Amino acid sequence: DDLPSSSSTQIPSDGLDDIDEGIIEYLIIIALAGALAFLIYYRNQRQTNHRRGLEGQQQQPQQQQQQGQVPDGQQADGGFFPPPGDPGYPQWVAGGVGH
Repeated sequence: DDLPSSSSTQIPSDGLDDIDEGIIEYLIIIALAGALAFLIYYRNQRQTNHRRGLEGQQQQPQQQQQQGQVPDGQQADGGFFPPPGDPGYPQWVAGGVGH
């Protein structure tokens, strides 16, 4: 019985397993933090572009009104419906009544 039993035999450890696990965890944390920073940056860029697009859409009708242009489907007064006193107003008012 000069052979050591398998339960008491241990492979000597050089301590690199603990270091390797620490480096892997560190790299995972750094990667997650980088992904989070990228997503926040990307969201802010999209939000800024969306806001600029909305501002451009709001300024476009204002510029058209200043130039005297009327958007499609609207009357010169800026509304979709004829104002009181317009010859088409009685037809519009009674359009859905009794038909």
